[in-house]
Amino acid sequence: MEKNLPKDAEIAALLPAYTCEGDVTRILLTNGTELVYRRTMRSTLQSLARRRCKDVTLLRRWARRYTHRTLNNPIAASADLVLVPVKTRRPRVEGDGTMAHVNVAAVARGTFRHKADDADRVKRKRRMSVDGAEKPAIIALVGGSELPVLWSEKTTLAHIREARHICSELVREEEEAVLRRIKP
Repeated sequence: MEKNLPKDAEIAALLPAYTCEGDVTRILLTNGTELVYRRTMRSTLQSLARRRCKDVTLLRRWARRYTHRTLNNPIAASADLVLVPVKTRRPRVEGDGTMAHVNVAAVARGTFRHKADDADRVKRKRRMSVDGAEKPAIIALVGGSELPVLWSEKTTLAHIREARHICSELVREEEEAVLRRIKP
């Protein structure tokens, strides 16, 4: 099944979805199209890591040194595919995946509020809901897709920032490896 997955640089986001066939993964591409991969999110992530001879658990553990968190760490499969986990749905039954994974290279304009909140943008610097909690964010992706996230904008931006740092470290390591090879 790994042969059916798009290239790392083509993936914008992986979304868990319910269909009549069960739990599947929707793959948003950077060109704006969408694929349905008939595997769970966990299986899809394992397939993406496996095609690079890597393990998802070890990739998350490696990311801990950059995030200093034990949960929801980015998955750095390659410099072109650093996946940021974000909560996008509530589970219907126990064990359902709730986290989508966004490729940090495909985040277009960052995050912003739901369109209904645009009217009070001028009134308050930090918009809050009735109960005092921040309202959910939307991530704009390359290709024109928008991904509503159940987390606050502050939390979402923090996760994206950490993943961008990891991505820059991977690029730096690749550049150093190339420079070592071309030095006489």
